[in-house]
Amino acid sequence: MRVALLEPFAGVAGDMFLGALVGAGAPFKRVQEGLRSLRLPVSVSCGTVERGGLRGRKFRVRFREGHAHRGLKEILAILRRGKLPSRALDLATAAFTRLAEAEAKVHGIPVAKVHFHEVGALDAICDIAGAALALDALGIEKLWSRPLPLSTGLVTMEHGRLPVPAPATLELMRGRAVYDSGLQGELVTPTGAALVAAWAEMSDPPAFVPSAIGYGAGDRDPHDYPNLCRILVGETVAPGGGLFELVCDVDDATPQVLSHLLAALLDAGALDATLQPVVMKKGRPGTRVTALGREASAPAIESVLFREGTTLGVRRRRVERTELPRRIVTVRTRYGPVRVKVGEHAGEVVHVAPEYEDCRALAAKAKVPLREVIRAAVARSGDALRGAAPAGGRRTRARRVR
Repeated sequence: MRVALLEPFAGVAGDMFLGALVGAGAPFKRVQEGLRSLRLPVSVSCGTVERGGLRGRKFRVRFREGHAHRGLKEILAILRRGKLPSRALDLATAAFTRLAEAEAKVHGIPVAKVHFHEVGALDAICDIAGAALALDALGIEKLWSRPLPLSTGLVTMEHGRLPVPAPATLELMRGRAVYDSGLQGELVTPTGAALVAAWAEMSDPPAFVPSAIGYGAGDRDPHDYPNLCRILVGETVAPGGGLFELVCDVDDATPQVLSHLLAALLDAGALDATLQPVVMKKGRPGTRVTALGREASAPAIESVLFREGTTLGVRRRRVERTELPRRIVTVRTRYGPVRVKVGEHAGEVVHVAPEYEDCRALAAKAKVPLREVIRAAVARSGDALRGAAPAGGRRTRARRVR
């Protein structure tokens, strides 16, 4: 699974988050194209700067319009009118919704009455939508964040000088791990807090192997610390140290028992379970039951084979498996949203598979054949993946699955 860990050691803002993702390999051209589709009067860039002796990427938005006041409904309409991939649209929507909920709570008004000030400006829309595009382009399935730093001081905002973290920012931090940084000034902005609150888990991440590291820079360049946030992107490590294949041959199990056995093996943690016809001793027809599982799950899988099957012995051997990098994208079809598993090899999309359960549920609801929903999901997958690039920066080509 492709994952990422955000390290906001000097705080986080929307532009810093996006800069870190670009530094970790997100293709900025794709971000530009997505933001251009929003038809906003802006130009964006992402150059390299130095902060405290370290190099990072600095995202900038240039525009003529002043800080307009926009409601959540207006901002979501701007996002929907663009050509954002489904997941990027969902991520950006979630971040702005969390922000609206926080603003509503601190001001004591309904969410529908919230009108954003600083965060409603064009640069904030570009920060959040751009970060969503970059996260989607990297194929990151899950994001974790280190604790956010608290600071002291005042910041000038629409209603005058307010303590930091700003009230809405602090509301977004509620229930999440924080620590006292001992620093002055605004370290975590409302947009940065909204991105973390909407997208990241604050628990310890699983073991993973970093393959890319990015640094995102803020505007200020203080003399005593680098004004950067860092993100690590990589693949999770298989727990338990490896895979085991467990095999047994049976000649006295009914089809009903074998069907139940397959389901029980998967429930016990098997990654895969298969049945294969074999000819056993004395010419008797039989069935070979094979289960693949991680080392930690092997005892439970073996127990199922003995308890639910009819075998008196189980063969076990350690095996190796080559796995394609994979990610999940959500596509919108005329029947509804469908999750699609995407496999990549050498930077190219080689496998596109709609999730069966999603397609089955939508087919039943719409009273259409299952294959119609599958075809619609595959067709939309091509649109979603066309022009996408993985972490290495190569463009992908979606292959139609027949």
